[in-house]
Amino acid sequence: MPNIRSASKAIRQDKKRRARNQKVATEIKSLAKKFVMALTAKKADEARKFGASLVSKLDKARSKGMLHRNTVSRKRARILSKLAKLR
Repeated sequence: MPNIRSASKAIRQDKKRRARNQKVATEIKSLAKKFVMALTAKKADEARKFGASLVSKLDKARSKGMLHRNTVSRKRARILSKLAKLR
């Protein structure tokens, strides 16, 4: 247990941030799985839908500081190149 009041507040804030970040990470992972499943099943419409929402989630996670900008850039490039190959 922390002795300093600000340390206990920091712990409370960390718990909230961790819960929020875990929720976003779970959503990103599930969207990525759905995207890959749609790609392997050759369902172009679903893949585009999941790809667009996945890119949006990644951008939002980047803006919140959850993911590094290079990580998001790399993942976006891979998603968009896979979508371009569908055509």
